[in-house]
Amino acid sequence: MKSSVLMTLVGTAMLATSTAWAGDGQFSLSSGFGLSPGKYATPNTTDILSIPVIGKYETGPWEFKLTVPDFSLSGTGGTMPGVAHIAGSTQSGLSNTVAAATYNIYSGSASTFGIGLTGKVKLGLADKIQGFGTSQNDYAAQADAYQSFDKFTALGSLGYKFLGNPAGISTDTILYGSLGGIYQLNEQMSGGLDLSLAQSPSATTADQRQLTAYVSHMINKNMKARGYVLKGFTSSNPDTGLGAQVYYGF
Repeated sequence: MKSSVLMTLVGTAMLATSTAWAGDGQFSLSSGFGLSPGKYATPNTTDILSIPVIGKYETGPWEFKLTVPDFSLSGTGGTMPGVAHIAGSTQSGLSNTVAAATYNIYSGSASTFGIGLTGKVKLGLADKIQGFGTSQNDYAAQADAYQSFDKFTALGSLGYKFLGNPAGISTDTILYGSLGGIYQLNEQMSGGLDLSLAQSPSATTADQRQLTAYVSHMINKNMKARGYVLKGFTSSNPDTGLGAQVYYGF
């Protein structure tokens, strides 16, 4: 779904602070919500509510993550670009589960530079009839990097996604990426911007361009909260969006 782009942005931003969480515990859980209404190249507006649950395990340079998103769609029916057909006015259920493994080549509490290489698989477990996916597995390879300059950290990601081939839908491989940065406002709070870009999976839909602004607050050594707003710039993105996540490390 379109919130998978947001998950990419969140993952890139968390790369710059992953070592702090690793010191608190090797396992963390996060959840929250995202609301992203838009027409998605159809005559009608579709409201998308996402409530993902993300489990992450870190050991040495490795990080393993599992994302199980719960989605609700509200609209009058239509095709969402590169995703599926919305079967009716209101649908809800589980979307596709995403499993990822990351190897951090350069990182550490004393390092101002980091690189992570990630492999992802989106398991086609969603209900195609309800409109939560194509029932096909997708695969992606992604590189994330950060460079710190005192209170500012520059972030970037670049990836390539290989889509499944559902019956009756012609899809292409996708080149995608993001560019942004985080500024440390004080010991507990930081704010950032991310611009994400992605090629369209189909010649009939527009490429994706989306800007996300977010603020993070470290509640204590184990808990972190993040809120965000977003703006889409093409018909393949939501018009606007907002959401929040809470992270807890064990």
